[in-house]
Amino acid sequence: MSRRLFGTDGVRGILNESIDPVMAMKLSMSVCTVIGEGSNILLGRDVRLGGEILELAVATGLLNSGCRPYIAGLTPTPALQLYISRSGGFEAGLMITASHNPPEYNGIKLIMNDGIEAPREVEEEVEEVFFDEKYKKVSWNKASTSTRSVSGVNEFYVNEVVRLVDAEKIRRKGLKVVIDAANSVGSLTLPEIVRRLGGKPIVINGNLDPFMSGREPEPTVDSLKEASSVVRELRADVGVGVDGDADRAVVIDEKGTVQWGDRTAVVIAPFLREKHPELPPRVYTGISSSSFIEPLLKKHGISVVWLKVGSPIIARALKNEGGLLGFEENGGIMYPVHQPVRDSGAALALMMELLAMTNKNASELYSIYPRTFMVKTKVPRGNLDLSKLYMELEQRFEHGQYIRVDGLKIVMDDTWVLIRPSGTEPVIRIMVESLSKEKAEETLKMVKSIIEKVSKN
Repeated sequence: MSRRLFGTDGVRGILNESIDPVMAMKLSMSVCTVIGEGSNILLGRDVRLGGEILELAVATGLLNSGCRPYIAGLTPTPALQLYISRSGGFEAGLMITASHNPPEYNGIKLIMNDGIEAPREVEEEVEEVFFDEKYKKVSWNKASTSTRSVSGVNEFYVNEVVRLVDAEKIRRKGLKVVIDAANSVGSLTLPEIVRRLGGKPIVINGNLDPFMSGREPEPTVDSLKEASSVVRELRADVGVGVDGDADRAVVIDEKGTVQWGDRTAVVIAPFLREKHPELPPRVYTGISSSSFIEPLLKKHGISVVWLKVGSPIIARALKNEGGLLGFEENGGIMYPVHQPVRDSGAALALMMELLAMTNKNASELYSIYPRTFMVKTKVPRGNLDLSKLYMELEQRFEHGQYIRVDGLKIVMDDTWVLIRPSGTEPVIRIMVESLSKEKAEETLKMVKSIIEKVSKN
């Protein structure tokens, strides 16, 4: 049996196949054993089927190992994270969600008392207890069946987000905002944030639906087609699409164009440098973000720190080293003045503030980014010798700049390519972005031929 339990952001699987109540109970017992008996642990969940079942199992495991579970109920992940870090009453939190995965999936994220997901070393401690079944069990005379409810987590979150921005300036603008809430917990906070900022929220997929039947939970160009149409047809100023636990926010400009998170960072970061001159002028992102962002940010004196893929890695670097922003191309925006984790509410509030301050359309703001063409694919990893593959690629693209923090990224003047082993599947992921469609396709073909050549040797 594999000793790895946690993926890039929590434990996930199909309900009652790879994750079930027994496993969830043992996991929460392991968490309590590591965090410590007597710890207060806050639980939240998204709308998925099985969430209540897993919530009960997690609470039972915590009680059985001597921790005190507090139940926040339906709430976005960033709301739970903010409450944990600001209230001062919790040693950790567990969010029951599978984030952007399809509705048949569920999962559990472990959040530390600073509001950030657990670092890998803590996950490894939990995994050791879990697989060796070394979890603590309280004696019969210390057993408790009491859980406590915590109300006001979502209200606290909305209030804190609204305080981040110049609310009066935004209210005078009267922005019309389309929100695609993915039939989950984003509908509990995002419309209220827009209302508090004097905007008119237009919500689609806003009903809480455990089947998430409105669209796939991952916000992509395809899944946000309806939202894009609504933005255009109703002449909204901006739109936003979130995932199942509402930590990721993908912006849609007034023309209905879906804008990825790295492009949003290019728009927001220079604004934050003016807003917060006291912060170090740098941003943090995973290696899968576009390399075209670097020269655009450099014009504003902002440097880019490239990191391994994974929002907890970016969040911890942002917290420990300081900066303006952390982000992912998938829509994760991390604003450290608020909290250094992915936060759709903060991202939306900042975008509304930027629109109000600049008096520009969203498409105008995003027009600084060049028109590019991206292709993505994956190939079976098999017994591929990665070091040999990277050497072959470097020889072929000898005039490129190499970034080796996670796989190999090769940056050229008009094109970049990323080749990295997946952390969740036995595949090699390939991403290519170029100013030319033909160059993108040609580069992908060349990389695949090199992989095939190395595989045969």
